[in-house]
Amino acid sequence: MAVYPLAGLPRQGQIWSWMSYDVANQSFTLLINTLLFSLFFTQVVVTDESRSATMWSLMYAASMLLTVVISPIAGAIADERGWKKLGMLATGMGCAVLTCLFGLIPAGGLWIAVLLYIPANCLYSLGENFLSSFLPELCEREQFGKVSGFSWGVAYFAALVLLGLTAAGMIAMRLESPDQWRPFFVFAGIWFAIFTLPTLVFLKERPAARSAVAMSLWTVGFVRLGRTVREVARFRDLAILLVASMFYGTAMSVVIFFASILAEEFGFKATQLVIFTAVITVSGVLGTLIPMRFQDRFGHRRMMVVLLLLWLVTALGLALVAWLFGRAADQAAFPRWPVWLVGNFLGFGLGSLGTANRAFVGYLAPSTRSAEFFGLWGLVFKLAAIGTIPFAVVKDRLGTPASLLVLAGFVVVGLLLTLFVDERRGVAAARAADAEAGLMGRVQTIAGPQIAVPVLEERAGST
Repeated sequence: MAVYPLAGLPRQGQIWSWMSYDVANQSFTLLINTLLFSLFFTQVVVTDESRSATMWSLMYAASMLLTVVISPIAGAIADERGWKKLGMLATGMGCAVLTCLFGLIPAGGLWIAVLLYIPANCLYSLGENFLSSFLPELCEREQFGKVSGFSWGVAYFAALVLLGLTAAGMIAMRLESPDQWRPFFVFAGIWFAIFTLPTLVFLKERPAARSAVAMSLWTVGFVRLGRTVREVARFRDLAILLVASMFYGTAMSVVIFFASILAEEFGFKATQLVIFTAVITVSGVLGTLIPMRFQDRFGHRRMMVVLLLLWLVTALGLALVAWLFGRAADQAAFPRWPVWLVGNFLGFGLGSLGTANRAFVGYLAPSTRSAEFFGLWGLVFKLAAIGTIPFAVVKDRLGTPASLLVLAGFVVVGLLLTLFVDERRGVAAARAADAEAGLMGRVQTIAGPQIAVPVLEERAGST
């Protein structure tokens, strides 16, 4: 097994400049969405504990609904104009600036927090879509799992560095109370901006093949999106996968946006939260290794089914731990090792599911319309935010164990839908669409049933 999993792949410089953005946005997903800002919002901004989780979920859902409206149109425009890089940089830098402004949110400043967070999280989410849509320009479909997984792993390593710096800052400056965490928000924005710079300088984008008929940007977006909707039957396997992603994406959203809140319920405080997050981040790194090493050979659908089964068992296990903790006569004496155990499985599942899903969508999407389909991916995956609302409402009214059963239900639906995806039929439809677009240079035959597979001869803008 090679020490460096991408050894031998062409366009190494392009891959690393692309991965730099994966490193950059870790500061937002980790310090803002997962670790610090969620507690800052629920304890400092919203002072009513009985509705804090619901308010956090509603604000997150509002930002995702905004993303849902924008992302498919933005993706279609990016494909038409060759603006994937521009879109990624504009959303990244915009998010970085807004994140720095989080440091100005006062205690009880609910509307200030809402007006800053909703556009910031929307820009972060749109940037994720543009980032993922670059996969077809970096490698062949048969390498998507490897490249996506390695990038996800590098991003998790960056998360560990972020956690180490955060813990050191908490200890050195004695910033252990949520109302003292504003400097970390500014730090998160600066990190985002700095690691976006290599992408700005070095990443190159393949020139787009413009439509023969001149159209305005919005017309282009709606025309291409309308064509995609009309072709749902042609890309039905990708469509099923996207709908499935919305359901199990809810589970991933809950872990990302409620991890620190749930951990605090079990008695984790300040530095302990950082250490706990660091440990499950290491598990996330290990989780990315599985799809990276085996997904391209093992099969994308098969990998997703295995990972979803693991996630389902973990969600049910966490519900059981939460139920036992709630019934404990002395919660202070309740053993913490089950929380650490289940937390590590959650981290493993988060890392593996994330990279496996991104690679699977890229595998089934036509290379010539990658931003458009990843815009749809952003649409349905971000719709998972709606699923956090029933989770939060049930949590506030019935308790954590009941809310975790709701989460498990979403995973079950996503798993059942994934079983209906025909991987071979889906990739054949994607390759046929690329061939029709006139960007295929040669034809190879893949193993198994004899299917003619067109493969890109070369890509402009590579290194």
